[in-house]
Amino acid sequence: MMNDRFQDLEDEMELKSGENNRLRKQVADIEVAMQDLYRSRKGHGTLQIEMESLKSDNEHLLHLLKETSEYADCSDAHIMEQAQARSL
Repeated sequence: MMNDRFQDLEDEMELKSGENNRLRKQVADIEVAMQDLYRSRKGHGTLQIEMESLKSDNEHLLHLLKETSEYADCSDAHIMEQAQARSL
């Protein structure tokens, strides 16, 4: 009788585990859909503002790098090339 109960519990756990995995996948799919929706709802002006903000941040970071001894004599293009090489 205990073995039957144990088997029933194992079967139920397996079903719940499968359901849990299915729900996790569904949540991940919904998150991707929400991100796509968020990106598609952004207007051109919003994206332009974000780009300008990122450009400003990059200029500020380049300025800070040039204040270091390692990059003091480097051009902006050289610093960017090194950054791209490191990210690969």
